[in-house]
Amino acid sequence: MIFCILAGFGLVSLIRPQNAFSDNENRPLEQYPEWKLQGVLDGSFQQDFDNAFSDQFAGRDSWMGFSTSVEKLLGFRDIGDVYLGKDNYYFAKTTQEDIDQKNYLQNLRYVEYLGEKNAGKTQILLAPSPAVVLQDKLPQKAPYYDAKAMYEEADTLLSSVKNIKAQSTIVEYSRQNQVYYKTDHHWSLLGAYAAYCAYCNQNDETKHTYGYFTPQKITQDFFGTMYSKTLDPAAKADTMYAATNIPLADVTCDGTLKKGIYDVGKLTQKDKYAYFFGGNYGKAEIAMKQGGDKKLLVIKDSFANSFVPFLMEDYSDITMLDLRYYNASVQKLVEQGDYDRILILYEMSNFAQDTNIYKIVH
Repeated sequence: MIFCILAGFGLVSLIRPQNAFSDNENRPLEQYPEWKLQGVLDGSFQQDFDNAFSDQFAGRDSWMGFSTSVEKLLGFRDIGDVYLGKDNYYFAKTTQEDIDQKNYLQNLRYVEYLGEKNAGKTQILLAPSPAVVLQDKLPQKAPYYDAKAMYEEADTLLSSVKNIKAQSTIVEYSRQNQVYYKTDHHWSLLGAYAAYCAYCNQNDETKHTYGYFTPQKITQDFFGTMYSKTLDPAAKADTMYAATNIPLADVTCDGTLKKGIYDVGKLTQKDKYAYFFGGNYGKAEIAMKQGGDKKLLVIKDSFANSFVPFLMEDYSDITMLDLRYYNASVQKLVEQGDYDRILILYEMSNFAQDTNIYKIVH
C-alpha cells in the first residue's frame, strides 16, 4: 500500500502540467529536461531530472509543511537553514562559516575607494540582521555569525566613509516594539524608522516622530521569506505598515514611470514586501514635487525600500541603485549626478556575501 501511494504521487508528478513558479519560495521551479543520450551518459540528465522532480512533486508545499511539523515534534529548531526562534520568530541560519570574510573586507575596500573619490559625501549603514538584535529569541546555543567583530572591522577600514551605526537604536526600539517581521528577513516599518532616527542623529539632522509619517496598516496577512523555507503550518502572519505622510513624487524604475513609491497590486501576491517600490530595480529615480533641495544616491539592497520613504521630505531627488541589476558605470553616474550625499545601505550579512559591490568603482 505504501509503495502504491508513493508510486501514485510519483506518476502524478510526472504527467500533470508543470508549475513554472513557486509563489511560496518566490523562485522559478526546475522543469523536466529533454531526454538526450549524451545527457544520460554524462549524468547531467539524471541530475536535472532529480532537481525537477523535487520541484514538481505533487503536493510539494503540503509535504514540506508536514515535514516541518514532524521535525518540530522531534525537538528540532534548525529546519531548512532556518532557526525556529521564540515567540514565533523565524531567523535565517547564518553562521560564521557562511560569511566570506575575504569578500566582506574587499567590499569594504570598494566602499572606502568610493569615499576617497567623494570626500565628505559618502556614508554606509550596515543594518543588523534580525538575530543580531533579537538574540534572546534564538534557540539556545544556536551558532550565529560574529556581527560585533564585523562592525569593528568596518570602523577600522573605513576612514573616508562615515559609518552610521544603527544597531543600538534598533535594539532600544525592540524592547517594546516589533522591529523585524517574524516570518521574513526584513525589518518592519518601525525597524526602518529606528534606523532613520540613527541616521538623523549621527548627521545632526532634524528627525520627525514616527506618528508624523502617519503609518497605516496595509495588510495583516504577510508570510515572508523565512516562512517560505519551512512552510510551518503553525506560523502566524505578520502585519505590515507603510508611511503615508510623504511628499508626492514622480517615480521611474528602470525607465518605466510608476504611479508612486507603493505598488498596491503586490498585496495580492505572496511577496508583499514588494509593496515598497514594486520590488527591486537596477535604477529607481524619485523626483519630489515638493521637498528639500539636496540630491541623494542610495546604493542598496531591499532593506532600503522601506527606509527611503522617511528621507523623501529632505531631498529633491533620490536615486536608488541595486547593483544586482545595475550594470552601467556607477562612477559616471556619480560624476554626472552631482549628489550631495551617497548612502550605502545593506543588511550586514548580505553585504558581506554580495559579489556585486565591485561595480561602485567602475
